[in-house]
Amino acid sequence: MTATARELPAVPGGLPLIGHAVPYLRNPAQFLLRQHAALGEAIAFTVLGTKVASFCSPQLIAAVLGHDGSELNRQYMHFRLIPVFGEGHLFDEPPELLAWHKKVTRPVLRREAMAQHVTTMYQQAEQYTAAWGRRGETDILTAAREVTALMAAHCLIGPRYARVAGPALPDLLGHLGSALHLSFAIAPGAPLPAYRRRDRARDALTRTIKEIAPGDRPRGVDHGLFETIVGTPRPDGTTTDEDAAAAIILGLLFGGYGTTSTQSAWTGILLLRHPRWLSVVRAEQDALFADSATPTLQLLQKMEWLGHGVLEAERLHPPAHSIPRNVAEDVDIGGHRVPRDHMVIVSPAAAHRLPQVFSDPHTYDLDRYACRAEHRTTPSPLIGFGGGRHLCPGMPFAQQAIKVFWSVLLRDFDLELAEPDVRPARLSMFTPPRRPCLLRYRRRKP
Repeated sequence: MTATARELPAVPGGLPLIGHAVPYLRNPAQFLLRQHAALGEAIAFTVLGTKVASFCSPQLIAAVLGHDGSELNRQYMHFRLIPVFGEGHLFDEPPELLAWHKKVTRPVLRREAMAQHVTTMYQQAEQYTAAWGRRGETDILTAAREVTALMAAHCLIGPRYARVAGPALPDLLGHLGSALHLSFAIAPGAPLPAYRRRDRARDALTRTIKEIAPGDRPRGVDHGLFETIVGTPRPDGTTTDEDAAAAIILGLLFGGYGTTSTQSAWTGILLLRHPRWLSVVRAEQDALFADSATPTLQLLQKMEWLGHGVLEAERLHPPAHSIPRNVAEDVDIGGHRVPRDHMVIVSPAAAHRLPQVFSDPHTYDLDRYACRAEHRTTPSPLIGFGGGRHLCPGMPFAQQAIKVFWSVLLRDFDLELAEPDVRPARLSMFTPPRRPCLLRYRRRKP
């Protein structure tokens, strides 16, 4: 703490016991942008008895996300994640082991593996849409979830696991996500049906991983991830048993499913709502596949306009509206004093709509990445996948899966929304589009 650190200006109003919970949870971006515009880049308010410090400027957001964790930690999230993956595993382990988890799972996320994943992802998307026939309707979110689950199962574990367990993954992983979302309001150990479904889903997923993953491996990978992890020495001197390996792989599956499928749905919905940009992205696909090009990582990287669409979907509909940190000790953030009894948040929902970073921030505009490169002008402008010391290592996997899915759809079908006014489901994990969000499709001639 510095002697000149300033107290956080408090948001006025609030109700007894719940504080500012209603306006904050109803529309986080609107509430935070309005209060920051009135009170400055750092504010304090109360949600359900918790004092919250919010920071909303590029510099302060970078300071929070780049913090070393000595005063700011992630216990608020870990407390809710422990029941999802089981006690004694993953988020119930010390920080040095959490860092080790990223290291041990790196083989399936490094560039060489991602290049192999392109072929697998295209195969899964093409096989999925092959059953659609010449024309019809489908729910975008359902399709995105089912295809994402198949891609994640094939690429992170292997084809045998995808064949056996893949069809059940959307429901089982959905139970984990629903329980995690509920745990922000009700203690994750409460005797509720949603938590019992969570526990049954976790047990079923863990069991199938331990039964099927040994001997299975993604296409083009020499050794399966499960076999690589089991028996590997850990930083504390112990070796990883099958239960711990299954929890690590389940963490990969869960992380690769929820945010990816939601962002995939929004990517397509926003494109289809903006015909000007849809025609640009469609023309790019037609040009790249004019000579029946074989999908490769290099070809995927040439899909610049589709990539801009993925970024714009993340900006307008980030998978989490706020990123929380616990304050373990009094801390000075950019000259603002935050006491230890507070929670610190940075909000992708608000940060992605700052007018000093993104021109006309409420407008869907792919030129902001192509011509103006607004996403490169400030530190941490897009934080839908985190940032600083805790950038999600699976972000390239998610973006690649989204690009492949919509590349196949735009290449093979004429598409339109049955109802263009698709809104976010507020009371749901990852803020997916509200259902039904129907896609009308007509297969194009080869």
